[in-house]
Amino acid sequence: MKNLQLSTKEDYFSLFKRINTPLRQHYNGYSRIFFGTTGVGYGNRIAGMEGFSRMLWGAGPCIEQLGNDWLMEIKRGILAGTDPQSSDYWGDLHDRDQRMVEMPAIAFTLLHHNHYLWKQYTAKEQHQITTWLKQIFEHQCSDGNWQFFKILVYQVLKKLGVTVNTNDAKSAMEKIEHCYRKDGWYQDSARGRMDYYTPFAFQYYGILYSILVPDDPMSAVFKQRAKQFAKQYIHFFAEDGTNVPFGRSLTYRYAVVAFWAAMVYGDIWPEKINLMKGIINRNIRYWFDKPIFDSSNLLTLGYGYAQLSMTEPYNSPVSPYWANKIFLLLALPDDHKYWQVEEIPYPEVTHTKLLSAPNLLAIHDNGHTFFLNAGQPGPNYHALTNEKYFKFAYSSQFGFSIPRNNQLKEEAVMDSMLGIQTKDTTMVASRGGQNITEPGMFYTRNNVYDVTQSDNVIGSTWLINDAMNIRTWLTSIEGWQIRVHRLTLKCTSVVYETGFALENNPDNPGEIVSDLQESYFKGSAGFTGIVDLTPSKEQQVDATIQGFPNTNLITPEVVSLPGRLTTFTSGTHYLITGIYAHQDIAYASKKWLKKPVVDLQEHKVKISLDEAELYLNLK
Repeated sequence: MKNLQLSTKEDYFSLFKRINTPLRQHYNGYSRIFFGTTGVGYGNRIAGMEGFSRMLWGAGPCIEQLGNDWLMEIKRGILAGTDPQSSDYWGDLHDRDQRMVEMPAIAFTLLHHNHYLWKQYTAKEQHQITTWLKQIFEHQCSDGNWQFFKILVYQVLKKLGVTVNTNDAKSAMEKIEHCYRKDGWYQDSARGRMDYYTPFAFQYYGILYSILVPDDPMSAVFKQRAKQFAKQYIHFFAEDGTNVPFGRSLTYRYAVVAFWAAMVYGDIWPEKINLMKGIINRNIRYWFDKPIFDSSNLLTLGYGYAQLSMTEPYNSPVSPYWANKIFLLLALPDDHKYWQVEEIPYPEVTHTKLLSAPNLLAIHDNGHTFFLNAGQPGPNYHALTNEKYFKFAYSSQFGFSIPRNNQLKEEAVMDSMLGIQTKDTTMVASRGGQNITEPGMFYTRNNVYDVTQSDNVIGSTWLINDAMNIRTWLTSIEGWQIRVHRLTLKCTSVVYETGFALENNPDNPGEIVSDLQESYFKGSAGFTGIVDLTPSKEQQVDATIQGFPNTNLITPEVVSLPGRLTTFTSGTHYLITGIYAHQDIAYASKKWLKKPVVDLQEHKVKISLDEAELYLNLK
């Protein structure tokens, strides 16, 4: 699928049908589409409505192109779902109802192509549909991106000539503004963080709003923010089309390029349309080269493959079809410039880019894009928050891993993390056929405060408990990842630190090498290594592990994870670590031969590599 043809409108339409046609075998009644056996926080009956509506994110924009059989199914499904007398009724809403999330796709389907579908309903049927949609104004919804659902439904209804007596949309816009931070970034509610919900939710919906009400002052604001954000968001991608997995809702996969589709639809940054087409197409090709469909050609829950353990409580089997948002492009006219231009390669970008709103430092190294992550303060309430938001680094090439448990290193698979264990918490593990008593239970970074930033250094403090306090600075030099930790400990502690995890398929095993200072692995998936750069050496031991299968987001295979183990007594200590990883083994091996040199002074660290120098202020 690396050669998937994506040039003309017909190409994209064919792709939409290829992805969504299998859904039509799973209608439950007229208004629900559902398959699978897994549960979801809002129940599978509402999930069936979700399956129907998420197909519409793509079907709505191409409603005129669809054959009569598709059209009749959609027309009948909306009518049955909004009919209180029907057994297929979608039901009455309540506060913070998942059905609110699904309403905009339905509303826009009625609107697209000059109200094409809307005009096919009688006046009585139109009243029935709008009566159901108006329920959204009678209930509270979450204070993050959900507020856009009220705003968009309100504006669509107005466009359809429906009278809506409510101040809810105005209030919702005020709440959206409370989420805005800077540089185009939104925080998803007071409890939320900055992640892919900025591009595929806030920014996407803001652009849709600007199309609905072009003369509204907020439309100009949304367009300006979108262009600002585009200059940040381009650093989430690599030259081959991959994006860096980070944060929650990663099962939506290629929805990450829905923002670029909306940019084209909204005629924002038109001078970069070739560039945006390249980003969209390469990302789609990347995903279609992954085993993300099952044997029935249905999208699976997971990321690089079917993997239930990384999902959220709000992910049902049909949730991945939210990625149909990319097919907003099909609403473009046949003669639109997008269908005429050729895609161009990923542009030359600065090797290091501070994304200051989400506290990320984006690094580009010979086709490898990775983030250094200071962390975002805030409460933890999503699944696997530590893994999705608080690792030190996230990679376009290697993804990240999630735990099966929090004791054995092999099941915790703590890539790009630092775990602390205390001597008084022990477990018995089998090592080399022997029963070994060793520390058990890891403490890892789960929140931060006192975040600092410069153009090439980010730092934050994380407090584990009264006995453990760690300040971490992160930077990069010549593609190397450098971590400086200042550990303030009140008890003897074992410190376990790791690099990136790489596939080590037992059918084609790689090579692990370690000594008193460094550990690295090289195999068919690339090279990954970790080295101690601390000038005053504490005794370290190799702690490379073979992580359990089905823990990494990119590969289902066993992974090799280079790690180092250091025991510190009570007091203040510095631990300085270098990480290097790349899919190109020859390139990485050459880089590994010449390591950064660190000079640790009282309040400053000097890092040198060839002619490059970096200074970190440790105050």
